[in-house]
Amino acid sequence: MEKGKSYAQRRRGGKSFVCHCCRRELPFCINCPCGFQICEACFGENRWGLSNGPTWVCPDCGRIRMT
Repeated sequence: MEKGKSYAQRRRGGKSFVCHCCRRELPFCINCPCGFQICEACFGENRWGLSNGPTWVCPDCGRIRMT
């Protein structure tokens, strides 16, 4: 067992996410299978253009995703 890592880090293999908007490396981002990643702060600022309620549209590939 790896010492110093949380369960989520061990489970995901220590993967980190990089927001496509602010370029920060974070432990979690909202993502799409095409590779687009956005942090919750940037998603909140851009919700008017990405989301219409329970779904959001990926700006890269156009897929409709659940939030």
